[in-house]
Amino acid sequence: MATMISSIMTDDPAREFEFFYEEYFNRVYNYARHRTGSRTRADEITSETFLRAMKSWSKFDLAKGDRGSWLFSIAFCAVADNYRSQKRRKWLTLGLAPEPAEPPPFKQDERQARLFEVLAKLDDRELEIVSLKFYGGMTNRVIAQVLGLGESNVAVILFRAVRRMREDFEAMENDHD
Repeated sequence: MATMISSIMTDDPAREFEFFYEEYFNRVYNYARHRTGSRTRADEITSETFLRAMKSWSKFDLAKGDRGSWLFSIAFCAVADNYRSQKRRKWLTLGLAPEPAEPPPFKQDERQARLFEVLAKLDDRELEIVSLKFYGGMTNRVIAQVLGLGESNVAVILFRAVRRMREDFEAMENDHD
């Protein structure tokens, strides 16, 4: 089993944070990108997440948990903050201001498009768990800590969501044939 970079302890907190950042950057970005559907907002959320983590780095108590769970708790809050600010911005502009232009999406094949349709059918909690698991690369234990659920509850929700996604995806595949 590979050693996690974040477990490397040095006498230099800045160097420790650098290792941690390198290990988790892509996972946090992928999670934020999947939750928002926007590169711009994912960039903002990822930056905000690591900024908050850096400011609190020296205060983190390793005896209370692992830094990966802590970081994804911060990312989870940053996503929620982003959604609140988006709603506030729409309300303040009465929805008349256009969203910032996104670069054209990458070309999706039909299977990817169907996958996104299946994901869109999940409720908020299921989508959050699937996002943390497959886009954030988190374990069920970490997801449970981030969301304040039991680990077995996360496993059941994930199992049922994936089973339903598989059934929906297969039905769409069969309809397409």
